[in-house]
Amino acid sequence: MVERFVVACYGIVLKDNCLLMVRQGKGHWADKWILPGGKLESGETLESCVEREIFEETCCRAKAIRQLDTISSYSPDSLFEKQVVLVFYLCQYIEGEPVKGDGVKAAAWIDEDRFNKLLYNESVPQQVSNAIASVCVDTSHFPAIFFNFADPGEDVLKVK
Repeated sequence: MVERFVVACYGIVLKDNCLLMVRQGKGHWADKWILPGGKLESGETLESCVEREIFEETCCRAKAIRQLDTISSYSPDSLFEKQVVLVFYLCQYIEGEPVKGDGVKAAAWIDEDRFNKLLYNESVPQQVSNAIASVCVDTSHFPAIFFNFADPGEDVLKVK
């Protein structure tokens, strides 16, 4: 029986053909490059969680536009047996430049070449690359995945 449930929200933020990413400081994804995000706080909406976490980890402001994917994973090997729910959002960049913030070792705009190198080196968790692929144009070249950060789709970033 699961002792604990954890909900975490992560944001896909694109700017000038680059993707906002952070290098995780500790935890299950320590030293991996992931999307900015983190745990939902009591009384918080999913959208405000992802917006807050993006700012706390990168000093960049973004607005949650659309929920893309939700993944549930069970972690019996953790300190506490837990069920983790990861909620991914497409976010619109507002302002700021990446600065290493809470709980991360680095924050940066990552272009396609660097992203593909991180994928090749297994520095990006599969759950994160799957979420990113959901907004990209061409993912047919597996394992040499092509992510078109410049054009994730005509209506992808329109506020509805």
